[in-house]
Amino acid sequence: MRSKILLISIFLIAIIGIAGNTSQLFSEEANQGEGEKKEKSELAKLMEEIDKNYKATEEISGYYNYKDEEWKIIGDSSAKLIELCKIAVKKFARPDDEKYQKLNKSMLEEAEKMHEVYTRRDQIGALEDAQWQVRRLRQTCALCHKHLGIHIYPNLYPGHTDWGVK
Repeated sequence: MRSKILLISIFLIAIIGIAGNTSQLFSEEANQGEGEKKEKSELAKLMEEIDKNYKATEEISGYYNYKDEEWKIIGDSSAKLIELCKIAVKKFARPDDEKYQKLNKSMLEEAEKMHEVYTRRDQIGALEDAQWQVRRLRQTCALCHKHLGIHIYPNLYPGHTDWGVK
């Protein structure tokens, strides 16, 4: 009789131990999934800010002359882009994806060049250089989005999911 009780006790302890380890494993997986969601959410917010600042410069890029207000937009947006791109390069690095890393660094370089143009806004040709830098920023955004398989304007192509990216 004692041996039956001992055997049942050992069996129950084993089941409780397995159940505890299993629940711990599932909670770790859930926490890992939450961490990935949080990271994606943070990255989405960061990209939204980058997009907002880029679009501010793009909106005025067709002007034939920049007044002080437009140059202020270029200066503020480029400074903010530099700050945001540095965060993207450091916090959301993908060491296993060399092209992604290169494209992020390229975006940072183009934002720095735009800010350099802003610092010499009183020189001849600065307007054209600023317009050029807006195009360079757009190009780096488009290349990165293409690499990641993310279409920049999905609302233009409803229901289309295959962008030919491999």
